[in-house]
Amino acid sequence: MELFRSGSKKVTKFIIHVYKDKERHEEMCQFPAMFNPDTLTTKFSTKFSKPQGIGRSAQQLDYVYNPPEEMKVKLILDDYYFRNNPEITFKNKICIAGTKLVDYEIVDSTRTWVKNFRDLCWIPKAENHAPLFLQIEWAGVKFPCRLSSVEIKYTRFNPQGNPTAAELDIAFKGDCSTKRENLDNNFSSPDLTHMRIVNSCDTLPLLCQQIYGDSSYYPTVAQANGLDNFRNLQPGQKLYFPPLT
Repeated sequence: MELFRSGSKKVTKFIIHVYKDKERHEEMCQFPAMFNPDTLTTKFSTKFSKPQGIGRSAQQLDYVYNPPEEMKVKLILDDYYFRNNPEITFKNKICIAGTKLVDYEIVDSTRTWVKNFRDLCWIPKAENHAPLFLQIEWAGVKFPCRLSSVEIKYTRFNPQGNPTAAELDIAFKGDCSTKRENLDNNFSSPDLTHMRIVNSCDTLPLLCQQIYGDSSYYPTVAQANGLDNFRNLQPGQKLYFPPLT
């Protein structure tokens, strides 16, 4: 379901798709950009464990994991876009969580575009107590993600004080399903062993679910790490996850 529908054949290249589910099967709506961004920044990073030992000048880094990819983009909104594109229309009802129809304001200005974007991409929904799932599509690239942050700078106002133009600095964080992440990282490869640093909220079944896609491997992992009690994990503890056989 599109928030904008254009009668022309011109394709808006940069689109933010909004989905109900993590697998991105049930699309709810789309946010096409008014103008394609001039720049787009992506960030890849690697997390290493803190080296142990005091007074050592050279220390080996142990790989922990790759944090999700990040994408930053600047979008421009301008009321002139609506005035010069009268064929743009808006479906004023959209389906939230597949249960009911909720009215949203007609998108006919910078203010209403920002409001609907905020309501759909940032505010948690009652059904799962979290914001909706997103996917960026541009130039043949699809990037499943969640909204990390958005900074809105209003650059022009009408005499009544309503914003008529804005710049949005939006940050997205990559969001893949566990199944897709396991495929991307080749967690089932027989010649790979993986290591994790335990956080305060981690449990062994949860970590097995994240790494193998199946929590039932926790007895094997507990045995491989010499754990007498798999429920008694300590923050900062290093765990090794053997390859699947």
